Amino acid sequence: MPSAYVYIHLAEGPVPAGRLDTSGEGRDATAQFTYGRLYLQREDRVALDPIQLPLVEGTQFTPEHFALFNGIRDAAPDGWGRHLMDRAAGSRLLTEYDYLVATGDSRVGALAFGSDLNGPQRLLPWEEEQTLHGEDLDLPALLAAVGELDSVDDLPISHRRFLSRGSSLGGARPKAATEFEGRQWLAKFGRQDDRIPMCRIEYVTMQLAAMAGLNVPQVRLQKVLGQDVYLIERFDRVEAEYGEHRLPFISGLTILGAHESESSRYSYRQLADQIRLFSAKPTQDLVELWKRMVFNVLCSNNDDHLRNHGFLWDGTGWCLSPAYDIVAFPQVSLDRDLAIGVGREGRRATLRNALTDIASFGITPEQGIAIAKNMQSIVKKNWVATAKVAGITANDSEKLSTCFIACDRAIEG
Repeated sequence: MPSAYVYIHLAEGPVPAGRLDTSGEGRDATAQFTYGRLYLQREDRVALDPIQLPLVEGTQFTPEHFALFNGIRDAAPDGWGRHLMDRAAGSRLLTEYDYLVATGDSRVGALAFGSDLNGPQRLLPWEEEQTLHGEDLDLPALLAAVGELDSVDDLPISHRRFLSRGSSLGGARPKAATEFEGRQWLAKFGRQDDRIPMCRIEYVTMQLAAMAGLNVPQVRLQKVLGQDVYLIERFDRVEAEYGEHRLPFISGLTILGAHESESSRYSYRQLADQIRLFSAKPTQDLVELWKRMVFNVLCSNNDDHLRNHGFLWDGTGWCLSPAYDIVAFPQVSLDRDLAIGVGREGRRATLRNALTDIASFGITPEQGIAIAKNMQSIVKKNWVATAKVAGITANDSEKLSTCFIACDRAIEG
């Protein structure tokens, strides 16, 4: 039965929160977790998962069809990170547990894992030479590693350190943690098969989100070795007197207790319900969440699934994290859907649908219409110029224009 001690970074550094035990494989995989007695006695204790792992004594078990508890699974990588690990593991088939404990120190949030109570450590399920020390690869080295990983069968020894930076992170596109301008950032890289400049488009979309009044991190667009690199400042790392502090993070899946395969069955209203239960600033977070939904409609971001909504522990509650992974993506159809429910017309991506259930966000219809019209005007007036400044060509800008059809549609009626 594979097992590990689960650590969480608090003010003093990593402390053991409890023990995770797993069993079974594939669809039969399950897990159990027991909080440590001393951890439960701490005044600064934090539930690793507010739904599936409340702060209680005794062993807790994963619900049916869950290989891991959601709050712990949030610390594991998704597509790109798994791609890196699969390459390193060779012919060995990795389990959910393997992906979790082999993840590097730059993983999202404040969790870490170890084989004993002597502190966190990477638990590698494959044979590995001692080439992973140091995670200080600069952007040119990271970019070179991405190219190698996309084009060769064997993971080059010179790039194995990339595993500790890139395998820690979620999402499907190449990315890695890096230091830039003295701060911690996530770097996203283009791919050789990109038909449109995705790094520039994500940069433009996040710039527009900031203009529209959303809470977004700092973003940058850099040219490295002739290729685009998109940088977004990490919001789960903050400077403290004793050094870097890691903020506990959970996804929208976790705060809803939802299974990943059922993400599309959920809605913004259900996220709003959980904000009322768990946020330390529910009024502010509810308005912010509704504005993000409106913006996703305005830019046709249909990748707003539950993993792309996050929450940070602020010491008293789970508050909505800054927005991330918002990308306008050109589409052919005039009818648009978001990844989760918008209003009474389901996932239909229209401003009118976004207004149908506005009371769930503590906003009056009059306020909602005013907010939506203002955001619509800002995006409509600024997207072309913002794209041009970012170096998006006229041809690609024409493709991008299909993302913003909601900017030309009447909000009411």
